[in-house]
Amino acid sequence: MRKLTRIAVALLMVFAISGTANAWLLDFEDGLGQDQVPIASTIPGLQFTNTAGFDWIYGDATTGNWNVSNDLGDIWGTGRYNMEGYVFAFLGTSQGSGRIDFLNQDGSFFTTGYSSASDFFVEAYDVNDNLIDAASGAANTQWEGVYQLDYLTVSSGMNDIAYVMIHDTGNFWLTDNMSGDASGVPDDAIPEPATLLLLGAGLLAGGIARRKARK
Repeated sequence: MRKLTRIAVALLMVFAISGTANAWLLDFEDGLGQDQVPIASTIPGLQFTNTAGFDWIYGDATTGNWNVSNDLGDIWGTGRYNMEGYVFAFLGTSQGSGRIDFLNQDGSFFTTGYSSASDFFVEAYDVNDNLIDAASGAANTQWEGVYQLDYLTVSSGMNDIAYVMIHDTGNFWLTDNMSGDASGVPDDAIPEPATLLLLGAGLLAGGIARRKARK
């Protein structure tokens, strides 16, 4: 009886986990070869929306079209802006404010790396457009003597972040390595809820089988 109780508890834990939002990381490397292609709704669970008529786009550094340098020691153009890997995300040369919607409106945190020629800001809002949290950081390009991304995080204990706004004060910036936990955004490094349920079912079946065998 105790063994069945332990199995039941394990299953309850599995169901509890499956109801929570997955943590995820976007490094944008899937955009390699898609320089200046809009991101829009290509990432499940997220919407990189137009702002002032400009789309979020992938920036593929390997094209040589951008003044960036990465953590691997590669330099293109002046190398002014910092990034990791080979692809970053931004709003194109016209810039402005970028918005990212969490389609299930249940985020508890959002973090992004950035490289900006002026002060940089991230703001989190709920579904009613109320400001939940805000974070800001100083300019951090190689011209300011900084050779890596800085990171800003906004959070909510209520799991009610519906979207974030991202902007600077001078319209020259890029972002990379975004992370958060709004549900509906896949991450191959974290088991999907269906996988967890199968695992729980397997534990239950295995426990029942062992019990019958011993009888």
